[in-house]
Amino acid sequence: MGKLYDYCTQINQHIESNSLDVFRTRGALAIKCGFIITLIGEDDPDDVQKITSLREAAHDVLGLTLN
Repeated sequence: MGKLYDYCTQINQHIESNSLDVFRTRGALAIKCGFIITLIGEDDPDDVQKITSLREAAHDVLGLTLN
């Protein structure tokens, strides 16, 4: 598992644990970062650009800081 997959998992857990609207939240993230986080799998390679855009989107949309 790579960092990109781990971040997507953390975001999904945050959405579930805070009872956020799954479709609206994931849609807002997809618009912000440019890809759909549920399509990222364990075997997907880490892409620095995707990781950066995902971290920014998580902060902007959720107020979540990914390390």
